Order: sequence, then C-alpha cells, then structure tokens
Amino acid sequence: KFESLLHAELAKTHQLNSPTGAGMNNGVSNYSLFYRVSSTIYPREQVTMGELSTALSVPFSKATRIINWLVDSGYVKRLPDAHDRRIVRVALTKTGRGLHEHIGNYITERVQKLLSSSLTADERMTLFALIHKVASALKVIAG
Repeated sequence: KFESLLHAELAKTHQLNSPTGAGMNNGVSNYSLFYRVSSTIYPREQVTMGELSTALSVPFSKATRIINWLVDSGYVKRLPDAHDRRIVRVALTKTGRGLHEHIGNYITERVQKLLSSSLTADERMTLFALIHKVASALKVIAG
C-alpha cells in the first residue's frame, strides 16, 4: 500500500514509463527500481556500470538495460572515464537527482508520521538505538 501511495504521489509530477527488457512492468516497480538505482548513484555522484551491477546484484547486461531506460527517460546520463575509455560511468541528471530527493523526502515524511502516531518518544529512541546497533553489526559482518 505504501508503494502504491508513493506511485500515485509521484505520478502527479513524474512519468516513469516501463523499462523495455529490464524486467519491470508497472509504475510502482518502476519507481522502486529507479530509487534502488539512484540510491546507489546519489551519494557518490557517479558510479561505474560494474559498481552499479554489483550494488544491484544483477548481471551487467541487466544493469545496462536499466541504465538505457533511465537515460532514455532523462534521469541518468553516461559519462566517459577520464583514465580508461573502456569504463562507462553513470550519474544522475538534475531531473534524476530531483526525483531521488522527492522520493527520499516522501519516504522520510511517511516514516516520521507512522512512528510519531504509533510510538512514544521513548519507544522511538529505543527503536533507533536498536536499528543503529543492528546496522553496526551488519557493517562488521560485511567487513
């Protein structure tokens, strides 16, 4: 339900058509896929196609189809690597960064609303402490 609400909200301002051959076939999944990709790119400004493929846990060929879709949609651009012509880098366009931020803000607002309406301040602090503890343990395990 959360994803369908997000889709309806985003459909008012952004039209994200289905990626051809990328394994997605509806708008809800399209925004979800976009956000997975943009969350990989956004904090680093740009990534290689290999890094993106690894981060998404998809074959290089599927990552290429996804990026083709996002380039055609105007959300991502390809950049040459300054040191190696064989490497392709990808970065979010201004429109792509805007959509990523819009989705992030929407998720943050919804989570804050959910937590503030269902948990006390003490319960929220306990929840965040536990999440932080689990995240720290995952970083140790991941090495």
